[in-house]
Amino acid sequence: MLARTVDICRFATPGWCTTLSISPEMETQLLFLMNNVKWGSQKRYQLWFARKHLMVPGGEERIPDIVRFICCGYHPTNEVIQSGVIARWAVIGWLLTSCSKGYIVANAKLALFYDWLFFDETKGNVMNIEPAMLLMLNSISQYVDITNMLLEFLFLLIEHYEVRRKEAIEQCVRCAFTVLVKKGVLPSLELLTCCEKLSPLLRQKLVAFLSSTSPVEAVEACLKPVSEVSKPAELKKRVCSI
Repeated sequence: MLARTVDICRFATPGWCTTLSISPEMETQLLFLMNNVKWGSQKRYQLWFARKHLMVPGGEERIPDIVRFICCGYHPTNEVIQSGVIARWAVIGWLLTSCSKGYIVANAKLALFYDWLFFDETKGNVMNIEPAMLLMLNSISQYVDITNMLLEFLFLLIEHYEVRRKEAIEQCVRCAFTVLVKKGVLPSLELLTCCEKLSPLLRQKLVAFLSSTSPVEAVEACLKPVSEVSKPAELKKRVCSI
């Protein structure tokens, strides 16, 4: 029964399900933000969106639903990614910093990482897990506290989200890390494991986690020094500072 439940959890959330959790007006305005607003011009549009949807009674409670929609309900094309518009990870980073209540922050982070917990390379979509990784990477330079916070939360989820499925969740999260490298979302996990700005404890924990019971070849590929990996042109468009 437990194995069957895990298998069910590994089915990715259909994008249309996340669309149902937000209003049509919110969906239209979020899509406009992520398809048309260029980097450097986003603040006025974010304020416009926040005043209309978040700075109203009950508005902040919708942030986890919005995060789920951005992760699963909207997958930009390569053309959009390379067009200079604000990226999904940056919108999610803004939403996280807009939360004033602890439980909403926790729910928003769970919404961001949920697909990692049950990721299956044969069924999952790397675009669902991409925003969390890019948010962690792009926060390092100026907002490393965000990266530390997200990594720490991910480890808390692995340990406590569902104790009975802990081993299965560990395997799924390791798979997510491996697939993100294989698909070119980042050239190597050394961007995290060798980053001196990160909490030393979290770095050690990440290295130990990635090395534990994972196939040696997969781990070595993920931890290959960045200098030994050719950086795809698309990645240069995806990875830019907040």
